[in-house]
Amino acid sequence: MKKIAILVSILMILLVSTISAKENKSKQVKKDKEFEKIMKDFQMEAVMKTTQGNITFFLYPEAAPKNVANFVFLAKNDFYNGLPFFRVVPNGLIQGGDPVGDGTGTTGYVVPDEFKKWLTFDVEGMLAMSNSGPNTNSSQFFITMRPIKELNGKHTIIGGTKNRDDLRLLRTLRENDKILSIEIKGRKIDDFLNYFAYETTQWDAILKASQQQ
Repeated sequence: MKKIAILVSILMILLVSTISAKENKSKQVKKDKEFEKIMKDFQMEAVMKTTQGNITFFLYPEAAPKNVANFVFLAKNDFYNGLPFFRVVPNGLIQGGDPVGDGTGTTGYVVPDEFKKWLTFDVEGMLAMSNSGPNTNSSQFFITMRPIKELNGKHTIIGGTKNRDDLRLLRTLRENDKILSIEIKGRKIDDFLNYFAYETTQWDAILKASQQQ
């Protein structure tokens, strides 16, 4: 009789734990969806002004909030101004955002990967973070000129070209063409960055420390 009572108690504990876990998961899913909606409502765009003209991108903070925040933070602090496009793969991709200019430069900090199943390299014009392996995103980015499905799940996508004219201008860029500046547009951009106040404070301190060296 005692053994049956103990067994029933164990089963009840397991049942309660399972129900609690499901409820917590449901709450987290709801919380994540609410956050995604908040991010999407900022309706963000980036206008990349280059020596060949302007390229406009939709930004996707609802898919990659921390990586978009990093890109916006760097753009608003003029980090990208004057940096070259140091690598061009004809009808493939173009790469920039390196303060050294040869593919080795970083900000001094890294941002983890963020992936969403609905946002892929199955289409052209994707703005994504370059990396040296998982969770090593920094300042370097690349833009695709064609679908490159083999990049799916390997690089965090933060945006995409707004229209065909932007894609056409992208294809005119050559090595050593430069980024003049990046203008961030949207609804209450400073409010957006406030969601990442802890991260931006750290990033700012690291950038200033590296500039003093």
